[in-house]
Amino acid sequence: MTRAAATHVPAETDWLCEGCGYTLNGLPEGGNCPECGKPTHESASQIRVLPLWERPQGGSAVFRFFATTAQVIFHPTRFYRSFATRGSREHSLQFARIHWLIASALFGITAWVHLDWFTGLSPTARIGRYVPWYFAPVFAALAYVFLAMITRLAGRLTTFEATYRGLRLPIKVVLRGLDYHAAHYLPVALITILTVVGYRLALAHSITITSWGTGYLYTLCAEVVLAAAYLFKTYWIGMRNMMYASR
Repeated sequence: MTRAAATHVPAETDWLCEGCGYTLNGLPEGGNCPECGKPTHESASQIRVLPLWERPQGGSAVFRFFATTAQVIFHPTRFYRSFATRGSREHSLQFARIHWLIASALFGITAWVHLDWFTGLSPTARIGRYVPWYFAPVFAALAYVFLAMITRLAGRLTTFEATYRGLRLPIKVVLRGLDYHAAHYLPVALITILTVVGYRLALAHSITITSWGTGYLYTLCAEVVLAAAYLFKTYWIGMRNMMYASR
């Protein structure tokens, strides 16, 4: 059964070619996919293992967290190609929550500093003069709720579309993949806070850049567009390398 001709979602017990989605049930692992010619051993379930974060024997929790984060951010295709999709969500959700907390804290500070500047538009005012500091944790809490909700929504929409197209991406598998995709919020949050806080600090030390306000706003707009493209691209890399997984 190829993707184009799919009329129903493959069963969980079906062995699929990870190149095209053809059902390989009954074929030897030493052969090739009849549809696309991909060696069947490249679709073997043994190639998919638990991420380092989910292997206590891999070192301390801190090491495993940052090592897994680096794998997801810098080698997303390799990570999801070897990712065991049918594992428990207990540990993957912990990984996501940590990244949601980090990203939300950065987004909260960013939103507070930006709102404070936008409210006063003063080049020399100290940060927090117009908007109190406690707005930062409020914005952070809202950001956390938003990230959690958007992940759940994205998971359901992905599963809905996959089912419609005859692809095997159940909600538990999709959410497990999105849990690790949460690592991609980190570079987005870091770039954003560096832009906003950096601009405010530069204003505080040099009145000569007060005319850069328009450029600063355009930069933020460009970062929003690029961040959306980046997050969607990495999301698609994850889903593409999970949709035919048999483990």
